[in-house]
Order: sequence, then C-alpha cells, then structure tokens
Amino acid sequence: MSVPPRIGFIGLGIMGRAMALNLVKSGFQVSVYNRTRERTAEFADLGCEVASTPKALASMCDTIITMVSDPAAMRAVIDGPEGAAAAFSGGSTLINMSTLSPDYTVELSKKCFAAGVAFLDCPVSGSKGAAESGQLVILAGGGAEALERASPVLRAMGREIVHAGPVPSGTALKLCINLIVAQLTTALAESAALAQAQGIDPGLIFRALALNPALNCGYFALKKDNILKREYPPAFPLRHMLKDARFMLQAAGKKRLELPVTAAAERLMTRALDSGYGAKDLSVVLDNLTEPLREKENA
Repeated sequence: MSVPPRIGFIGLGIMGRAMALNLVKSGFQVSVYNRTRERTAEFADLGCEVASTPKALASMCDTIITMVSDPAAMRAVIDGPEGAAAAFSGGSTLINMSTLSPDYTVELSKKCFAAGVAFLDCPVSGSKGAAESGQLVILAGGGAEALERASPVLRAMGREIVHAGPVPSGTALKLCINLIVAQLTTALAESAALAQAQGIDPGLIFRALALNPALNCGYFALKKDNILKREYPPAFPLRHMLKDARFMLQAAGKKRLELPVTAAAERLMTRALDSGYGAKDLSVVLDNLTEPLREKENA
C-alpha cells in the first residue's frame, strides 16, 4: 500500500484557498505557505503546519502544489536561497496549477528535471465556485506515470483531468480555454452595452439566451448578476485574465498567428486595468464600454 503524499500548498488566494481546503477535507496531510501570512490562519486552526518560507515547506513535504498569480510570483516562491527549489530532492513532485506562460513552464520543467523532481503542468478551468465545490477541470501536461501517481491529489480538487500531452501542453490548453472565456465575457458586456444604448433592458438578453437551447450557456448565467447589478465581485479578477490574454498573444505571435479578436479584448482589458478595475471580476469591462453613455446622461 502506497504512503499518501505530504502536500505543501503555496498560494492561498481566491482559488488556492478553496483548493487547499478541499485537500484537507479529503484527508490529505497538508502544510501551507502564503506571502500574506494572515491567509494561513484558518489552515493553522485546521491543524495544518504553516511554513515560514517556501524552502521550509519543500523540506517537509514530498509534493508541492503552487497556485500563484503570475511568473513573477512563481519565481519569488521557487527561486533564491529561501525558495522551494533550494529544498528540492530526488523523488519529490512539483505540481504547478497557476496559469503561467508556456515558455516559463518549460523553464520550470527543466529546473525540476535537473533536481530529479517530477513536474506536472496542471492549470485549471473553472473559477471560484468550481474551486470551492471541487468541480474544477484540470488541464494536465506531463508524463503519464507522474500524472497517474498524482491523480488522487488532483481529483480531490477537480472532477475531471484532461491530459493534453507533455509539458507545456496543460498551459497551452489553458490559454485556449481562457481565450474563449475572455471573448464570452467581453461579448456579453458589449451586448449589454448595446442594449443600454438602444434603450432596452439588458435583462432581456439573458431571458432570450435562456430560452434558446443553442445559446443557453452556463457561463452567461454565472455573469448575469454582475452585468445587471453592475457589481463585480472577483470570481476571475480582470488583471489575471489580462495576463493570460497577453500570454495568448505572445504564443500566437511566435507562430505568426493573428488573434485579432483577442487583441481587441486585450486592449479593452488594458483600459479597464488603467481605470483601476484590476482586482474586480473580468465582467467589469462593461463599465468602460458604457462610459460614453454615462457621460451623455450627465451632460
């Protein structure tokens, strides 16, 4: 009988917190590290060990899971004298579930290979609600054997695993999925803005979509209150999708592929970021789209 892994979880933000809690609920031995230490308090209350540094976490665990915001945050917890890589040892596993760039994911894989550490590239599809309910879809890149060994851990956080191929296939697939999410969201925001400009109730859009089996998309239902109430609690913060959109454009550019609609969405999201909306849900782009309408009403 195999010994259950000792899991070290790095990154307790909106998604990471829910994922780590699901691991605890599933009975795994979990230790945590987070740059903002206050976020570790509830895990300490649950009996989880709280590490003072990523290196300390890696030294006490044989499986490290990272769920951080971007490559800069990843480098901060992996590299340096107190980074997790300083305590990497042969036979350990690093599972990255953050959305990074394909290039950086390959770099991370090579670093793990040199240290004798198995690496899995496992970003997730799904936002806050799916993370809390353990219904994430895990988009996996890496070796089949390493993925099989890690599957009980992954299935504690998600309902399905899609093995896309070797590293960085998980990240590549995640960018493809998030391209659709970005365009669905901006399309919904533009549709609501057009309804407002024509003097009709944006709620009629959702009513019509729900009545059409071909267009009755669960994602639209998730964003309904955001659009109609003009409130944007961060299920998927805009700044994170903007980061992903830039990765998409970089990946496409390397292959001389044009993504004109994604490029337009990136410009809209940049405008929203410049408006101070980075921490709000991606659907906040609606506020930027309707600025001219508000200016006309207030004139």
